[in-house]
Amino acid sequence: MKQILLIATSIILLSSCSIKNPNTENVALVKRFVNEVINDGNIDLIDSIWAENMQWHCAGLPDTKGRQAYKLQMEAAVNGAFENMHLDIIDVVADNDKVVLYFTNSGKNVREFLGHHPTGKFAKWQGVGIYRIENGQIAEAWFIEDFIGMYNQLGFLNN
Repeated sequence: MKQILLIATSIILLSSCSIKNPNTENVALVKRFVNEVINDGNIDLIDSIWAENMQWHCAGLPDTKGRQAYKLQMEAAVNGAFENMHLDIIDVVADNDKVVLYFTNSGKNVREFLGHHPTGKFAKWQGVGIYRIENGQIAEAWFIEDFIGMYNQLGFLNN
């Protein structure tokens, strides 16, 4: 009887222990970046969310290396070419050190964007981002976004 009581107590204690799930923590980190930096414009949070030697890759654009360069890039994107830029997460997949987002991005084009004059038009386009987490910070990210769809909506392809 003592053995059964000991086993039962052990099971109860083990089941009540809080086991950290790195996937849950990594997803929370990426969602914090999207909600607080991209959607709310709090660029200063990049210092705590992204690693110092981070790398950012986007199909069709030059790579960005280093947190300070990335902050300048984000400042120009979030507070620059698109007014009320907003990223909506549609789906999230996480495994080991990677978090993948399927999202829509949107905003009104109010300033020059990649050499195109502002149109004042609203656009909404899809994208996929892959984030690699290292030591509790985003260390690297890869993106592909539907720039052709965005360009069509903004009228850039007719210029």
